[in-house]
Amino acid sequence: MTPGQRDDDQDRFDQLLRAVGEVLDPELDVLDAMSRAVDACVRTTAATEAGIVLADREGVLHVIASSSERSIDAEEAQLGTEEGSCIDCVRTGRTVDVPDVSTRASEWPTFATTMRERGLVGTFAEPVRLRTATIGSLCVFADHDHGHDDRDVVAIQLLADAASAALVRQRDPDRLRTLHDQVADALEARVTIEQAKGALAYRRGVEIDEAFRVLRDGARRSGRGLRAAAEDVVRSGGDLLDAS
Repeated sequence: MTPGQRDDDQDRFDQLLRAVGEVLDPELDVLDAMSRAVDACVRTTAATEAGIVLADREGVLHVIASSSERSIDAEEAQLGTEEGSCIDCVRTGRTVDVPDVSTRASEWPTFATTMRERGLVGTFAEPVRLRTATIGSLCVFADHDHGHDDRDVVAIQLLADAASAALVRQRDPDRLRTLHDQVADALEARVTIEQAKGALAYRRGVEIDEAFRVLRDGARRSGRGLRAAAEDVVRSGGDLLDAS
């Protein structure tokens, strides 16, 4: 290993540690913690997109966090047809690594088609666990078939574990305690976020993905959560101009 490679590895490791610390910030609600885990996957690995799905009280999986509209499409294609990497990951409780989903097209026809139409090629899913139970998955997508190296795998596993820890961390007495309450709260917040994305896209004349970026940047710059920023847009008519 050359000195330059060692420096790159150290920078990557430092960045990953900072990302894990952000996910575990005790002041974050579930939605923001999961969103930070997803963003960190895209920043620190070869993944192009990422998303997290979690099960509700009835065991139904829902998209809780995503890096873009493209990742939402990839996740929803799986949930709607019960096929794909995140579904297999939750069912088996094991990592699913498929560098080229076209090789699984006979098993995952709808998912493979959605991936191709969205310009995505590979996928990697890591379980999100609550003690011994698999309660969801952190699923990443790539626009290439190179797969993920060992460093990527470690990073994805660490972030999936951080997401799990964020769900079970000690909370104040007045905050949500059960996993099911947290998932339900996150789903409720996502409705507001979707409304805010649509409002921002209309007011600014931009695509939904750009509106999502503005919303996330605006939340971070103001030190607020995604839900609070979205509520400002929906209820107060804000357009987060300072987040451009």
